[in-house]
Amino acid sequence: MNELWRWVDPRVEKVRLGDLRAYLLARGWKLKSFPQPQVLVFEEPVEGGEEPVVQVLPVSEQARDFRRSVIDAITSLSALEDRHPVAVLEEILRQAPRDRPASPNGPARAGEALEAAGPGPPSPVP
Repeated sequence: MNELWRWVDPRVEKVRLGDLRAYLLARGWKLKSFPQPQVLVFEEPVEGGEEPVVQVLPVSEQARDFRRSVIDAITSLSALEDRHPVAVLEEILRQAPRDRPASPNGPARAGEALEAAGPGPPSPVP
């Protein structure tokens, strides 16, 4: 059985693309340009000549692998930050906008989620 799924808290369903994007940017991660428009690539801040860790996310919450990407990102961040994944999840959810209206058609479109995350380099949203 895949160990990754052992920690997964059902609240992971509440994480939006903009929430995860805001979390990464607040910790100094940089959104990098990438030739494939269907993904967002974030690079970890590093000191000296270290090789940065890269986090790849789909540009849309409608992507088939979006939820899996959120789980993978939270799991990776927990290892990098030496914290339990649920602690990372709770922080992401705590900083998410409380007044975000729920979409009657499911999760917000990627563009709406990215706008909610604040200013930053534009992402290619079809």
